[in-house]
Amino acid sequence: MNDTATSGGGGDAIPYERIVALAADAIICVDADQRILLFNDGARRTFGYEPEEVLGRQLEVLLPERFRDHHRKHVEGFAGGPPSARHMGERSNIFARRKNGDEFPADASISKTQTNGAYSLTVVLRDISDRVAAATELERQVSDRTRELQDEIRRREVLHAQLLRIQRMEAYGQLTGGIAHDFNNLLTVIGGNLELLGDGLADARSQRLHKRASEAVAMGARLTERLLTFARRRQLEPSLLNINEQVGRLLDLLRRTLGEAIHITSSLSPDLGQVMADQSEVENAVLNLAINARDAMPDGGRLVLETENVEIDDSFLSSRQDEPLRSGSYVRISVSDNGVGMPPEVLKSAFEPFFTTKEHGRGTGLGLSTIYGFARQSNGAVTLYSEVGRGTTVNIYLPRVDRPENGVATGSNLQPPTGDNQLVLVVEDNPDVREVTVTRVRKLGYRVMECTNGKDAVGVIESRNDIALVFSDIMMAGGMSGYDLAAWIAQNRPALKCFLTTGFAEAIVGAGIDAPRILRKPYSLDQLAKAVAETLAE
Repeated sequence: MNDTATSGGGGDAIPYERIVALAADAIICVDADQRILLFNDGARRTFGYEPEEVLGRQLEVLLPERFRDHHRKHVEGFAGGPPSARHMGERSNIFARRKNGDEFPADASISKTQTNGAYSLTVVLRDISDRVAAATELERQVSDRTRELQDEIRRREVLHAQLLRIQRMEAYGQLTGGIAHDFNNLLTVIGGNLELLGDGLADARSQRLHKRASEAVAMGARLTERLLTFARRRQLEPSLLNINEQVGRLLDLLRRTLGEAIHITSSLSPDLGQVMADQSEVENAVLNLAINARDAMPDGGRLVLETENVEIDDSFLSSRQDEPLRSGSYVRISVSDNGVGMPPEVLKSAFEPFFTTKEHGRGTGLGLSTIYGFARQSNGAVTLYSEVGRGTTVNIYLPRVDRPENGVATGSNLQPPTGDNQLVLVVEDNPDVREVTVTRVRKLGYRVMECTNGKDAVGVIESRNDIALVFSDIMMAGGMSGYDLAAWIAQNRPALKCFLTTGFAEAIVGAGIDAPRILRKPYSLDQLAKAVAETLAE
């Protein structure tokens, strides 16, 4: 081995030992028996040994014990070949061992030289601990970021699915609300004409047929009422309620109705807050859920009714992204059973109208959808949890109130008298509904004028001073609704009495006017008479 090296420019010779000493990497030379012949200053800094501590010793002193046999065979195989070199990075998973026992990853190049029949191996080794640590940290950061992205993707998928579900339910609501509105118009015509025909029926058979037809109209009205509740277009009658009292009154009824095979227990919070809700809808919801639970336990089981005050905050919502709730204070009504439960494909459609798994004739598919509509219209929510073979829990969340709010006025006890020939203006765009309404109002003892839309009604009102009452449909063609007509009357003829009717029965939202009375279709002659009389008496 030459002891000097010459610069390419032909300058002074540079001693080989100086080049080796100045190298930042560890340079180690071993003989054919793998004894260390050279150990430069870079090797001293890398391994922590002084040269005199390792010169003449086996190379394996610089290797972890578990790699020594493999490394010895590898070096022997390399030494047995022709003179050659292997560059850094051509071999992976190289580990070396410092004097203090610490192991570290390394890149190494090795070359073989042969002089006068003897060979030696020169190893140039570089500590890559920092590079490996940086790569490991980068992998950790990438893994963490990937996990965060996956969590965000899942969160957005849940929110997207919830949005689609809400949009689907809103679409169902619009569809069913429109159908119910038109159906209520038909029921108004049928029911009104049946009432008018009823006075002239003398024989028992005709009266019996008339009664069956009238009962069918009433059943149809109840069906559309449930549809409108689902669609959130039925006018609820909220009042201040203690839910414990409602549930308590229902317990005895449920025990008698559901039978001995269903064991009913309750857990009612003693300090339960109050809610503003429609009492009949609350009771219908609990009864509906109890009957569903009974049907899910054909061989008997356990039904649990619970009430509780709950606080919904952002942290709760972040962990329950699948539930359609908003932050706030609620009273929760829970109805649980240990019945057959629902598979996921049934669970996702449970709130859709007309969806039912019951056999034909045992269910309309409107129970849960009606509860859904009632809760949403009450600014609350409904959640459903179920496992096949373990049971189902339905939670109704209703906003908790600290004090009474403006409730719905209680009805008057006035008996609906007949009219005294006052003039009533009937405004209705449906000719069949208009005809039967005019006939019924006349039957009650009033004079009647009729208009087909709000604009014509304004013209009639402006041209006359003898109109005592305006009775108008809400949804009409012509660009002016019953709301608009009521607002115009309140502003221009404030002394003129007015009330409205609709198959939707939405609560009026007016600017600076009192909400007029709303009579929901279909209505009976007695209900019409009472509404007219009470409005005129106000």
